[in-house]
Amino acid sequence: MISLDLLKLGEAIHGSEKEKEILSILEKRLKNDNKRIEVKTKEWVINNFSVKLNGKEVTSSLAPYTKGYVKGKVGREILTFPFPDHPFKVKDFYSYALSQGAEGIIFYEEGKIRRIIMPDVKIPVIFLPFKPEGYVEIEAESFLRDSTSYNLEFTIKEGDDYILLGAHVDHWLSGFHDNLFSIDVVLNSLTEVKNHGLKVVFFSSEEGPKCCTGSLQHPKDDIFTAIILDALYPSRVVYSSTPDLWDFAGLFPLKRIEMPTPFSDHFSFVQKGIPSLVLYNDDLIPYYHSDKDLPNPGDEKFLTEISESVKLLLHELDKLSMKDLNERMSKFGERKFVVDYVNLTTSFAISSNSLGPRLKSP
Repeated sequence: MISLDLLKLGEAIHGSEKEKEILSILEKRLKNDNKRIEVKTKEWVINNFSVKLNGKEVTSSLAPYTKGYVKGKVGREILTFPFPDHPFKVKDFYSYALSQGAEGIIFYEEGKIRRIIMPDVKIPVIFLPFKPEGYVEIEAESFLRDSTSYNLEFTIKEGDDYILLGAHVDHWLSGFHDNLFSIDVVLNSLTEVKNHGLKVVFFSSEEGPKCCTGSLQHPKDDIFTAIILDALYPSRVVYSSTPDLWDFAGLFPLKRIEMPTPFSDHFSFVQKGIPSLVLYNDDLIPYYHSDKDLPNPGDEKFLTEISESVKLLLHELDKLSMKDLNERMSKFGERKFVVDYVNLTTSFAISSNSLGPRLKSP
């Protein structure tokens, strides 16, 4: 598994040289024709970071993209919270802490640290692997800078249009399942298609600011369908797709089927009207964006199973035309979706054609 080798490189922050090192390794690994597609992105740089508890430096991590200096007492200048049951809930604790006049925030969780992006960068936010007591000093100098990276695109088979199979390579902290493992799945899922072309794309900067992701900047004019692998974890998947692809969910060991999530690299394809899906697994939440996202005893078996399922999906999609997928889509609605960030999903946009007869004004 190439993911085990890539794991040894350490954290690969979006837009960084480490991200490009992973892409370079993959460029040498696949022998097919490839090209680099330039991506204008942002790199998060940590110039200086230290946390002292009662005068002693401790293991910790800084929340992207926070910064600042604070020295104070836990429960007074610095508020502490146990890490919530879902990573995206940290924003609510952050907002509450600001409303209480906190000068710094600590999230703690036994035995692990994380990187979870905060809503803004007004005060420093850190993660500790234990519950702190006493006095804390946080010093954090970090910033986002313009960077140039690239998506690495391989043409496996030429065609008039293409099925795209992709995964991002940047990752927070250890990042084994999010998203190094998906790289192995992509490489093990390559199979012969006849009616469409096939492209493999390794994306830059999925974890970074949404303005600057590699998938957002990737050319889409010749894409028939997009299949994205992200945050896979043994031994099942969440099948998150446009409804025209729901019929193929049975090829996979399912946790659930859902409307397209607005998170991950598939969504910029969804927004362009391209039938798209992402396979992920939120069973990963206990390890998501943490230093404990590490290889699992079930990984090798899951790699074999999920790769075979992706191959079957590629064969099924290869049998279809865009007309076929449009007919499937017409049973549900138009290819227009509204993002629901509260529930982490999307719903159909309501068009004037779907409103029915309008009532006359009195």
